Amino acid sequence: MGLDRSLFNDSMQMRDSSQQKRKKARVSINLPAEYCLAAQSEYFPCVLTDVGAGGLSMNCKGNLYQGDQVKVRFKLGSRIVEMQALVIRVNGKAVGLQYAGASEEQISAIQHFIHTTFFDKDKKKP
Repeated sequence: MGLDRSLFNDSMQMRDSSQQKRKKARVSINLPAEYCLAAQSEYFPCVLTDVGAGGLSMNCKGNLYQGDQVKVRFKLGSRIVEMQALVIRVNGKAVGLQYAGASEEQISAIQHFIHTTFFDKDKKKP
């Protein structure tokens, strides 16, 4: 699998809470990933543009439609995460996904990543 980059890079940023519509934290990233339609096994490249505890956004070259069920695979630190998701928004090549049937362990791993990467940094500063 061609996912050799980690989420821990300088291209990530926290969304301003005043602009945040969601109740769950979400961060902007630029991370290579893979996706496939849920009923198929062939994965295609995509780029995650943000990730959160409730869903993610990605850019892809393929045609996806609202209501499609997909699997998305990406690297979270040193761990490969595969999430089932439902396409809830499509705007050109930008696709918004909501997790479907995510385990507590998967959601906790994403929340832990967001918390330690974006919120614990400030506590470590003198």
